Amino acid sequence: MSRHRAEASARLSPIGRRLFRFIEFDDDEELLAEIRKHPIGLVFIVVTGVFIAVVLLIATMLLAFGLNGSGLEFGDGGGSGTLRAIVVSLGVILAVFAIVAMIISIILYRSSVVYVTNEKLAEVVYVSLFNRRIMQLGIGNVEDVTVIQKGILPHIFNYGNLIVETAGEIANPAFTFVPHPHENSQIIIEAHEEYVKKYGN
Repeated sequence: MSRHRAEASARLSPIGRRLFRFIEFDDDEELLAEIRKHPIGLVFIVVTGVFIAVVLLIATMLLAFGLNGSGLEFGDGGGSGTLRAIVVSLGVILAVFAIVAMIISIILYRSSVVYVTNEKLAEVVYVSLFNRRIMQLGIGNVEDVTVIQKGILPHIFNYGNLIVETAGEIANPAFTFVPHPHENSQIIIEAHEEYVKKYGN
């Protein structure tokens, strides 16, 4: 690792530092910002995961035992205990899967970083545990940045989506759950303006 990259890496968060090695970074390049997803997204993931796990457990318990203990019955009742145990076990297994899926979603959510430099926008994101996507867009290709804050929570907790409008047929990158979206959009726009002053369109 070059000294210049090491100095830039030292300014990053631990996760940002770990993922920084996947992007190109020249010796004359300057790191302007690291954009990580807002923590509020983790709350949504945890609430959803716990809710699904609890619903699965309650549903299987009700199926097995009913509201008054007269749930599943098997023939004359001799095999009811075994059947109930199977249903409860299935509910527990499904609930565990829901919790595991929640933990994986948390890891993926946290493993998403956007780097803004004086030369490019670069995003490293894990679509799944074994599927990493890297996007690098020259800052000169940026035409505008749109900030979307829809609903009461984005305004209360100051997060939103950034849509980077690009020149030509390049697909417009969209970044979700961006903290301080107006400030971060301004960093991108100012980097583009400085690039145009230096190199032209």
